[in-house]
Amino acid sequence: MREATAMLIPGPADAPGETAPGAREADVVRYVDRLLGAFEADPPLVYASGRADGSFLPLSPAQRVGWRRRVDGLQHAYRSGVRTLDRLTGGDFAGAPPGTRHRALCDAEATAFRDLLFDHAIEGTYGDPVYRGRPTPAGRTDLGLPGVREGGPDPVRPHAGEGPDPVAALARHFLEAARAVASPGGSDG
Repeated sequence: MREATAMLIPGPADAPGETAPGAREADVVRYVDRLLGAFEADPPLVYASGRADGSFLPLSPAQRVGWRRRVDGLQHAYRSGVRTLDRLTGGDFAGAPPGTRHRALCDAEATAFRDLLFDHAIEGTYGDPVYRGRPTPAGRTDLGLPGVREGGPDPVRPHAGEGPDPVAALARHFLEAARAVASPGGSDG
């Protein structure tokens, strides 16, 4: 997975002349591992509290069922996708030459997994470091956004279940925008 995400969002170690951190530098693999193992912790590692301690909010019973289904589906997709990439590269995606890995990622059989991996690479590279198991730094982040203030922000309350989940809606809009920028023709700016 590390080599695949590094091809999707290359950083200095992956592309000569690249100066911005990529998926490898952001430790996207750790993000994905934590997402796939979200229910190994209590509360599950789904909604960060926004506090400087890196804690997570408890899920309502309905959220727990919904997220459990999502995580189970993601685990299945990753097992299947990794097997597909390994098969397309002769048995070892990570050990294959870069050109072979690139062809495997572009293969029609790998499209759904590549898209899922790209979504998670974007989330893991540009999302809050707390989802990678690291505290959000105080001050400014790499993207120039404010980090956690001393004492942390006001506590965040879990979604009560009335209407659409605002965090899921925001994530969906973010992924749509990231795909638009990454697609051929991308953005105008």
